[in-house]
Amino acid sequence: MGLQSVVAKRVFFGAVMILALGAILTVDGWLSAQGYCISSDKLCGIGFVLLLAVVLGLGAEELSRMMRAKGTEPVVWLIIPTIVLLLTQPFWCRETSHSVCWAVILFGSLLTAALVQGIKYRTKNTLANLSGSCLSIVYLGVGGWFLVAIRLIGGSEPGIWGQIAPLVMFLTCVKSCDIGAYFTGRFLGRHKMIPSISPGKTWEGLIGGIVLAVIAASLFACFADIMGYARAATFGVAVAVSGQLGDLLESMLKRDAGSKDSASLVPEFGGVLDLLDSPLAAAPIAYIVLAIEFSR
Repeated sequence: MGLQSVVAKRVFFGAVMILALGAILTVDGWLSAQGYCISSDKLCGIGFVLLLAVVLGLGAEELSRMMRAKGTEPVVWLIIPTIVLLLTQPFWCRETSHSVCWAVILFGSLLTAALVQGIKYRTKNTLANLSGSCLSIVYLGVGGWFLVAIRLIGGSEPGIWGQIAPLVMFLTCVKSCDIGAYFTGRFLGRHKMIPSISPGKTWEGLIGGIVLAVIAASLFACFADIMGYARAATFGVAVAVSGQLGDLLESMLKRDAGSKDSASLVPEFGGVLDLLDSPLAAAPIAYIVLAIEFSR
């Protein structure tokens, strides 16, 4: 397949996904802004949470398949409910601090996975199996929690845009970096970054991704008035670098499993993990910056 055909397909399917996500976020923000999701339980953002639960459930399946290719047996039926518990934790755990809820969920899932390991496999591959389950829960569940937390930053803001602006800014910046890195690397890339992990990544691509992320963040500073230009530029760099580290993390997992993509869900993009690797890794950094900004 020629380069032009690959780029055209990537642009087309990328545009379709952006439009679909934009529609979902708009409806989610409208429901929250109109008060339909804001009851005594404060369920603003629940639409985004439900979407994320489905997507990360698929991601857990993809990650489990990669682990099985290496002889590891994660407890999938435990991983997915634990991810859902983490994603919905802000809605059902309001009287207790987040750290207590996290400790109960994470340690409880570890003990349950250990019990399953002992019953089903005895001591065979204990370290690998438990590590695989814990990696899935932390990578997808905790990373997903931060995505939900970013969505909820705008929960008290008026209007659709006020509701979803922090999340839209974050996703725009992190995906702008991915887009900038892809196209800059494709057409200008000469110096490989870490070829043993990701042969296609170049230093030129990284620079191009950071520049586009900073431009995207600066546009939000100009037109959306979320933060000042200097802080927006810093936000763009932080999100871009952490997102690319997340991309490298997933590349290591795929290469170890002997797979080019985590799945073939979306043509020219791969699976869920190929789409969410950078947002999951960048979400904690973005949440810290945005939470500080919105608390001013």
